[in-house]
Amino acid sequence: MQPSMLPHSPFAYIIREHYYGEMLSWKDVRPLLPRKAKFQVIDLETGISFQVQKRAGNQHADVQPLTRNDTQIMKEIYEDKWSWKRRAILVNIDDRFIAASMHGMPHGGGALSNGFPGHFCIHFAGSMTHRTKNTDPTHQLMVLKAAGKLEEYRDQMDPYEVADLFLTAINQSDLYLLQITLAQPYREHAATILERFNQIGVAAKDSPYKKIDQLPVIALELPVELQYHDPRQGKKRKSVTLTLIRDGLTNRWEIYSKEFFDLK
Repeated sequence: MQPSMLPHSPFAYIIREHYYGEMLSWKDVRPLLPRKAKFQVIDLETGISFQVQKRAGNQHADVQPLTRNDTQIMKEIYEDKWSWKRRAILVNIDDRFIAASMHGMPHGGGALSNGFPGHFCIHFAGSMTHRTKNTDPTHQLMVLKAAGKLEEYRDQMDPYEVADLFLTAINQSDLYLLQITLAQPYREHAATILERFNQIGVAAKDSPYKKIDQLPVIALELPVELQYHDPRQGKKRKSVTLTLIRDGLTNRWEIYSKEFFDLK
């Protein structure tokens, strides 16, 4: 269900109309999801769907798979491993398909006899975490992806935001997110790059970027301190330089960093 096309495809408007969801804020979604409401969740990338029930949630929806079969379907979406990975989804409520994001980790309490040890969270545009009362950036990216608005948002990103999107793609193992950060020479190798990073388990950067007051016109070299896992030596840190260049035709900042793809 998730198209693998790159930004600016001539067919993007067709795909958006038929496959993406409505961008609706949590404020407007919440009245549509009263407690114990049952609805369908569709995984954007695979097209696989399952049924859930909302159990609670003021800042976002806390839900549970409806039956044991729904639990098994959800686990299949996550390749039989529960995960905090965010995924773009469509929520089908009264024949409206609304852009949203879910993770796949059971936590907290659960009340249904469904084989799911707890509940999981679904976020919509502008929804927040219960604890911090802040939006979750990765959930919001997935909502944009589900609405077909991610390319438009990505076009406006400064190089620091593109670098963060690149790291998010790595941490979420999201091929599409990775593709839209890379310059053309690397895009066709995105799957190989992602597989390499999955093997070493790159974590988030250690410290904030040292931002300059005025962005350069053409290129920026961005030092990044990374944590990652070496299969033989365990947890390691490495300083790498992320090279970003502004494309002359699209005006988008894109990543050209061979060194970054060769962590050892």
